[in-house]
Amino acid sequence: IRCRRKADIRKMIKLLLCAALVALCSGVGYLLAGKYKQRKKFFYELDFFNARMINEVSYTKMPVSAVIEKYPFSGDFGKLLEEKKKNGSVTGDFEIAYLSGDEKNFVRDYFLMVGRSDSGSQREYLNSARAETEKLRAESEKEYKRRFNLYVRLGFLFGLILAVLLA
Repeated sequence: IRCRRKADIRKMIKLLLCAALVALCSGVGYLLAGKYKQRKKFFYELDFFNARMINEVSYTKMPVSAVIEKYPFSGDFGKLLEEKKKNGSVTGDFEIAYLSGDEKNFVRDYFLMVGRSDSGSQREYLNSARAETEKLRAESEKEYKRRFNLYVRLGFLFGLILAVLLA
C-alpha cells in the first residue's frame, strides 16, 4: 500500500509541474505579445489626441498645452506629450522600441507641426494627418489581434510539448 501512495504522489507532482510549465510558457507568450498591445494603445491615443486637437483648434482655439492638460494620456504617448509641453517639441531621438523608423518619423514630424502656426493652418494640417493617424491606429489594432493570439497560443503549445516530453 505504501508503494502505491508514493507512486500516486509522484504522479500528482509531475502533473502539477506540467501544468505549471504550460502556464509559465503561456505567460511568456503573453509578455512577448505586450509590445503589440503597447503599439495599439500608442496609436489609439495619437488618433484620439489628433481628433481632440481638430475640435479644439476649430472651436475653442485652445493652445496645445491646455489640450494636454485637459485630456489625460498615459504610457509612452503621455511622456511624449509632457516633453512637448515642457520643451515645445519632441526630440528626434525618442526611444519607443515598438515603433518602426517611419512611424517614429511621422510622430516626430507630427509633434513638430502641432501648435506652431495659426489656427487655420493647424486645422488643415490636423485634418490631413487624420487619415494617417486613423490608418496607423487601424493597422496596429489589426496586428495586435493577429499577433497577440498567435504568441499566446504558441506559448501554450510550447508548454504542452515540454510537458509531454517531461512526462
